[in-house]
Amino acid sequence: MKLRILSEGGNIFKDEDGTPVTQRINQADVDPTLAWVEAITGIPHKDFKLGSTGIRSTSGDMDIAVNQNEVDKADLYNTLAAWAQKNHPEDNVRQWVAKSGISVHLKTPINGDPNQGYVQTDLMFGDPEWMKFTMKGAGDDTPFKGMHRAILMASVAKALGMKWSPKDGLINRETNEVLSRDPDQIAEMLLGKGASRGDLDSVESMIAKLKGRPDYQAVTADAREAFARDKLTLPESVYTQVGTTEWFRQLSEKLK
Repeated sequence: MKLRILSEGGNIFKDEDGTPVTQRINQADVDPTLAWVEAITGIPHKDFKLGSTGIRSTSGDMDIAVNQNEVDKADLYNTLAAWAQKNHPEDNVRQWVAKSGISVHLKTPINGDPNQGYVQTDLMFGDPEWMKFTMKGAGDDTPFKGMHRAILMASVAKALGMKWSPKDGLINRETNEVLSRDPDQIAEMLLGKGASRGDLDSVESMIAKLKGRPDYQAVTADAREAFARDKLTLPESVYTQVGTTEWFRQLSEKLK
């Protein structure tokens, strides 16, 4: 079947009817599939997963950081395009490889086996360590996603006279001066003395540090409003009493 490629966003690879030709990938298949990609690119990918890739039981695509200071985007695209031309000469290269924004996309056979279906791999250029911090996802034992983590960070920053930018770091709200791009320092500036980057891993870990502060209501105000639109509430007291898994179970029951 003849394929067409969307120029941006969402599922990049679709058939002529607009139906995605890629699928979700199981957690156990992520690293073996990335090993197959590594054999083509010659670049390590398994240690540079972003978002929920490899964390949740399934992922809609594989988001992978690529060091922009070590790898040229055009060169990587050409490498993948050459692979597509050699192995699928009857197809348009754009059925297999595409570019958009900071990413090169590859229609990737799961475990290297076309019979198992295809997953979209997004090779995203930037600073890998920074991207792993700013784009950290969440597992299956929480209703919160990576975007909710970012929303809470932005809520706290705003109440403290700052802005949170996944691109630039923590910024002075009045002067737009970048205050820090160091995850440990950002943690202390948002959550208080003694906090470290691990305390910014999730909504739950941040609430655990913020709970009890006199400005708690103020620093979480914007997050409360945003979460409500997703029918979510902050974990708060039930989280601290019974733990994340039980809190998630109770919340799930309420939403049924």
